[in-house]
Amino acid sequence: MLRATLKSLLSRKLRLVLSGFAIILGVMFVASAFVLTDSLGGRFEQLFQTINKDVAVQVQVADAAGDDPDRPLLTDADLERLAAVDGVRAVIGDASSEGLTPFRKENGKALPPGAPHLAVGLGEDDFVADSLLRVVEGRTAQTGSEVTLTRYTAEQTGHQIGDRIKIYVPRSATSSEWTVVGLLEYSGGRATLGGETMIGFTVPEAQRLFYGRTGVFGGAQLQADSGVSHETLKERVGTAVPTGFEAVTGEEAAEQQAAPLKQLLTFVNWFFLGFALIALLVGMFLIFNTFNIIIAQRSRELALLRALGASWGQVTGSVLVEAVVVGLIASTLGLAAGIGVAVGLQALIAAFGFPLPEGGLTVSGLAIGVSYLVGVVMTVIAALIPAVRAAGVPPIAAMRDVVRPDKSLCGLTITGGVVTLISALLLTVGLVGVDGLTAIALGVGVLLAVVGVALLSPALTRPVAGTLGRLVTWGTATGIGRRNTLRNPRRTAVTAAALMVGVTLVSAVSVIGASLKASVTDLVENNLSAAVIVTTALVTPPSGREGFDPARLEQASQIPGVTRTVSMHAAVVTVGGQANSFIQATDLPTAQAMFALEDRSGTLTPTGENDAIVDDGTAETNGWRVGSTFVVDMPVGGARTYTVAGIYQRTPVASGVLVSDSQVRYFAGPLALQGFVQVSDGADISAVTRQIETLMSDYPLVSVVDQATFIGQQTAAVDGLLAIFYVLLALAILVAFLGIVNTLVLSIYERTRELGLLRAVGMNRRQVRRMVRVESLLMAVFGCLLGVGLGVALGVTVTEVLRNAEAITMVALPYGQLIAFVVAAALAGVVAAWWPAWRASRLNVLDAISYE
Repeated sequence: MLRATLKSLLSRKLRLVLSGFAIILGVMFVASAFVLTDSLGGRFEQLFQTINKDVAVQVQVADAAGDDPDRPLLTDADLERLAAVDGVRAVIGDASSEGLTPFRKENGKALPPGAPHLAVGLGEDDFVADSLLRVVEGRTAQTGSEVTLTRYTAEQTGHQIGDRIKIYVPRSATSSEWTVVGLLEYSGGRATLGGETMIGFTVPEAQRLFYGRTGVFGGAQLQADSGVSHETLKERVGTAVPTGFEAVTGEEAAEQQAAPLKQLLTFVNWFFLGFALIALLVGMFLIFNTFNIIIAQRSRELALLRALGASWGQVTGSVLVEAVVVGLIASTLGLAAGIGVAVGLQALIAAFGFPLPEGGLTVSGLAIGVSYLVGVVMTVIAALIPAVRAAGVPPIAAMRDVVRPDKSLCGLTITGGVVTLISALLLTVGLVGVDGLTAIALGVGVLLAVVGVALLSPALTRPVAGTLGRLVTWGTATGIGRRNTLRNPRRTAVTAAALMVGVTLVSAVSVIGASLKASVTDLVENNLSAAVIVTTALVTPPSGREGFDPARLEQASQIPGVTRTVSMHAAVVTVGGQANSFIQATDLPTAQAMFALEDRSGTLTPTGENDAIVDDGTAETNGWRVGSTFVVDMPVGGARTYTVAGIYQRTPVASGVLVSDSQVRYFAGPLALQGFVQVSDGADISAVTRQIETLMSDYPLVSVVDQATFIGQQTAAVDGLLAIFYVLLALAILVAFLGIVNTLVLSIYERTRELGLLRAVGMNRRQVRRMVRVESLLMAVFGCLLGVGLGVALGVTVTEVLRNAEAITMVALPYGQLIAFVVAAALAGVVAAWWPAWRASRLNVLDAISYE
């Protein structure tokens, strides 16, 4: 039986390729997700291990004090006490910081944010034998007016030895110039470790820039005597570590440094796996349909096996063996393709200006195991029902042609209706917003909606596809094509359902994206009276140490045409015991007018220093009323108590806790995060924008734009996110169109004799091709219409949920995109029919008539 199964499989290589392609794409997603994240993780782990290779124990600021602007520092006396610990061979003080951004020589503009901008104080101990850094040109900095650059930094800024380089220093919020006296590289001749820039100062100059005084360090690296383990030294050093610091081994330090990156890579991994699941789900439709058609074609063969003594289990097993073989081959090819995609993505990252640390490709056993498991299991599950049907072929069918009528669609339609009704109820729960159930109800409701409509699609085939067929058919050939599409509603529905899944997701995302863009435009145009906006590009949550000096914005008020300016300071703090809360400080009377804040209760222009105004959502969540008090753990000065003086209506432009700008002294730094500028009617906004850009030229993270550009920036972010979804979902849709090709090709084999008879009675080759094209067109447009209808419904539902949560203000439908989806599906349906139509038209008439 096994030999017969394998011979049958090898005799139909075409169906093997077509049915396996969907699994290849799905496994490719899975494999690329694991290989990419494992490879990137391995590269950065190796990087941090290299950085800490000579560190036995690192003394660093404890986590609790890590974000405190007045964080503890190590003194020279502290280093001497650490050096006196038994087993310590050497102590190197660490004076380093992030955010010191160099400016380009050519145009005077700062390097963009992204990769870290590092700075460090370098002494003689940093250039001993086998050290991480070495001077390759020039010399080390010896005075406070000199700096050294890594080769990569010099390449990015265009500076050479002898040039004056401008550098932004976050602590003082100023930019100054230093003379470049030397170039550095890392061990192994590397210009960079991971795309970072690095500037080397003298140790005293670094201390002055980073900490405001000399003789102090942010941490220290300890080297161990021979024979002393890192753990042992850590225990000994623990008793000598000053308050506010902790001791960790070099290995633990490397793991801590790699932890944030691992979290990011975990997100990337799950993101790719989500699209892998979609591709595999679409692929299951293709596999299911393929095996259904194959079983129909082999009904006499399978029945003959039953007549010769094959058991029910043997027939079922033979089909499942085919599925396993297809799954294994497809998984192998998918794994290879996934490895190739991972290599390509790493090269793409480097090509976009983000050099990666050195390292090879990591293909873990988990990646291989999951790829094969997913590919084989999904294939077997998709083939299970056809396998059971194969075993149900009665032996008598082997002796003569037996027409097995299609099963009634009644049970399937009822099941689909029930599932769809349940999904509607769950979506209603998510829409109403039942506490604790919104996200779960919404997620399960969306999934059941797709399943429900897929189950209903056979019942919708004749009314929907039949109506479409009347619109696109003319003459005998196209009329036969329409009837062929409706002949087997289950097969047509399964083929269309594969396309429906991808189009549903694309349509839903398009509706959400269009609504977000329309909301942003509406909010900015109707709720923000500022004509010019100053924004800060953040790579971390706001702390008060990023942005610009608000005095620069006050200077902007002297520009002709400017009528009013206001700065906005922000920080992430703990409010009323809730961590990661957002607090903003601004001039409240000006902000009320600038943001058109609507007063719900109390006053929005309080005079008390400890008064605050909060949005209605925050007030409701915390049970606050006018007169309520709450405690904020401020970055400077500790806990402070504020009184709710007023409650305003929340908008995405203004939300959360707002306090007077007098409270900025309790933030981590004096810099403003955003600025807003009103101008008089008739003022030259472009000229005002250019003059403010000049005022802000020293701040590398700050951009100055007019309102239209600001809207474009916000909507461009949405477009970028949508583009990622479209590209990834396009692969799932590609699988669906392969399903149409697969169905048509196998259907042509099934109808070989019928096609021969049509040719014999006068149908020419052009008419045959036209007939097949109509079948393909109807399947593609039918599936697309189902997807667009369901996607719009789901997209509107999700948007309404976001609207209730005040994360969005309006629902917008992208009519142009939705129409384009249908047109694209129609064109793709015609293209998908090209090869099957050509094969059908080239059949030999006599051979086709005698085909069994």
